[in-house]
Amino acid sequence: MYHVRFLKVPYSKCLQYSPKCDSHKKSSTKLYSGKSVTGGKSVDRLQASSATTLTVCSVVTLTTDLGDSFFYGNATLSVSLIASGRSSSKVTNVAQTKAKWKTAMRALPIELDVSIKQLDRIMKHIGADVRFHMRVSISMDSEYKDENQMYVDANGDSLATFLPVTSLGFWFSGAEDPSNRKNAIRNVRYDNDNHRYVSRDIPIGTTSLKLLEETGESVARHLWDSGILLGKLLTLSNQNSDIFLEQLKGSPKPMNILELGCGCGIVGLTLSHVFPQSHVVLTDLDSARNVCERNIALNCTRSSRTSGKIEFSSFDWDSSNNTMEENAKVYDAEWDLVVACDCTYNADSFDILTDVLLKVVSQRTKLLLVHKERHGSEARVFELLKEKNNLQFQWKQQLEPAAAKSRADILVQGGIVN
Repeated sequence: MYHVRFLKVPYSKCLQYSPKCDSHKKSSTKLYSGKSVTGGKSVDRLQASSATTLTVCSVVTLTTDLGDSFFYGNATLSVSLIASGRSSSKVTNVAQTKAKWKTAMRALPIELDVSIKQLDRIMKHIGADVRFHMRVSISMDSEYKDENQMYVDANGDSLATFLPVTSLGFWFSGAEDPSNRKNAIRNVRYDNDNHRYVSRDIPIGTTSLKLLEETGESVARHLWDSGILLGKLLTLSNQNSDIFLEQLKGSPKPMNILELGCGCGIVGLTLSHVFPQSHVVLTDLDSARNVCERNIALNCTRSSRTSGKIEFSSFDWDSSNNTMEENAKVYDAEWDLVVACDCTYNADSFDILTDVLLKVVSQRTKLLLVHKERHGSEARVFELLKEKNNLQFQWKQQLEPAAAKSRADILVQGGIVN
């Protein structure tokens, strides 16, 4: 399946000038990095007072979750710039455009022209805490739709193509004081490290998770297909979901749940929603801490159902790289459920992954392995678990739609296939 991703989050490329403001300048005069060039002459940044239009740019790509191939079809991207206040619910549509992704593309630049007068009006209407967001959604040519239908919509009963993606909030420097227009260079500015992240709304049951993931080409802290589809299975009200939950739960008491390789935290957050009284520990390399803890903060304050405890803990499968406290948190606890989602794509890690799994699985533990079938060697993980400690299937569940080639397996010691 394919995802739309920002390779570059929104940035300001240029200010365009109106010839009415200064008759000796051409209308094509633009400001780059604080200066504009007209007929080979440099124009000082203070003449930005004559600017009428700001161009907001970004670069997106359409790739698989692992980033190993690009979408090969044609698609229409709907791009919009919206504004909202951090302390209010006001939302304003500022500008919108269409962009075309064509077969064999690897990246697509986007440009969106915005009237500076309109920005000033929005500032006055919403207030000084206004933040802007670029949102990209996609529709595809009909012959490709069936190949990419995987995401359940907010109603929980239909599928949509691609997940919309939204930049985190930014503002335009200089816009804070519209009266001082000659200094309003209006470069895009972000709070802290918000330029590193984008946001997606992931439907789970009757609500949704607000998930941040990293921009760029790294795959470790992106959303992956199996995690999204597992959330769908866990939270839809149908017979398959009910039976799966029954197999997963085991006992009526609150559970201790461990996730290995949590990435952005989508699976652990979904489990904390489904089992709200449980204690959920999400683990990954420390490089995932920032995005995972931000997602925990975003969602655990939004969902009144989550009354248990959910936390991130740094943990390397190679225990020699961990502190004693990090190892103790994982190995000394008694877990009711251990989860590893999309952790079997790398055959070189099978031995160390299975060793860790067997250390944390006891007689009372259920092991949930969720994976997208990317290559035939993934079956070796299940063989190793059986060879080393007689861990066998209790339940198998194909994740829908089948085109996503994702599966969830519940394993217990000495189990049998149902």
